[in-house]
Amino acid sequence: MELQRVRILLVEDDPDDVWLMRNLLGDRWDGPFELIHVELLSAAIELCREQSFDVVLLDLGLPDSRGLGTFLRMQSAVNDLPIVVLSGYADEAMAVKAVQAGAQDYLVKGQVDDNSLVRSLRYAIERTRRRTAEEALRQTKEEFRLAQEIQQRLFPASAPNVPGFEIAGSLFPAKSAAGDYYDYFPLSDGSTALAVGDVSSHGMGPALLMSETRACLRTLAQTLDDLGDILTKANHLLTADTSDFHFVTLAVVRLNPSDRTLVYAGAGQRSYLLRNDGRLELLDTASLPLGVRDDLVVAASDPIPLNPGDLVVLMTDGVYEAESPRQERLGIDRVFSAIRRVRDRSAQTILDEVFAEIRRFTAGSPPQDDVTMVVAKVLG
Repeated sequence: MELQRVRILLVEDDPDDVWLMRNLLGDRWDGPFELIHVELLSAAIELCREQSFDVVLLDLGLPDSRGLGTFLRMQSAVNDLPIVVLSGYADEAMAVKAVQAGAQDYLVKGQVDDNSLVRSLRYAIERTRRRTAEEALRQTKEEFRLAQEIQQRLFPASAPNVPGFEIAGSLFPAKSAAGDYYDYFPLSDGSTALAVGDVSSHGMGPALLMSETRACLRTLAQTLDDLGDILTKANHLLTADTSDFHFVTLAVVRLNPSDRTLVYAGAGQRSYLLRNDGRLELLDTASLPLGVRDDLVVAASDPIPLNPGDLVVLMTDGVYEAESPRQERLGIDRVFSAIRRVRDRSAQTILDEVFAEIRRFTAGSPPQDDVTMVVAKVLG
């Protein structure tokens, strides 16, 4: 593999020292390098504005600048570029002050050999690169922390108060920012919608698309009450902003407390209705996910009568695809076995039992996918 050329800026006005540095580097530097030499600090600063360098070798005693001010002016001009100071016997103490102010190292003229020069320059470059990488990582972590904090505010703070229903929902992200989504929002006819969605892939991009999906649904719900129309128009908006690699699976349920019915619309995502007699009904409109085709039309179901004790369950695939240490999937049957164990208890207890079952099944290992579920229990 070809080694990357290292560009060194030498700021030195003594021709003998320039000759010495050039020869010491030529004897020991084990890769391609380019030594650029200027005699004035002003020329060095101007050159750094025009070109990029890997390290600066700086004499503190120059015709247009002397002492610690030489380093401080150079440091201010080059930002994160590493600087190794050259000093004479008389200003060695000044060189130490320069290191305390941020110089990577200092070399005393007359005591410099090829080993010390090459080692000093290489260490300066590597330390700076490592510090830059660590700072970039720190900033990235902070950005993800802030993104997670902002995203958490988008999820419901509490379940809505819908007469005749008890509702609970939760989301556990696999990464800092989730691609899953759940929400409760009012429709224009006064009924309440429950939504669960899953953006393909993970990370910041899917999290942004999830936020856009939430905004589309809430905006459209202010003027529309037909779930099919809402999802169809949301698809038209999202398709313009999604790539070939991203799409949104979505399930939305409208709960109507006046006649105790539900209407369901799904785009690439199934939901379930567990009847009070134990029968499990699939809620599926067989539509493609949102963001795949601009001409997609999503149809809503007819109203479905509900009875006391029925459970409406919306979930993403992170629930039933959770894997054990032996890479066995949890599966829908185990999910509903957990639900049936506590189906007579509160919606929140049912939700907690499913998440506890996931933790038992996976032996507490971190989730590989976002895990999201909403449960609506029909009251007597």
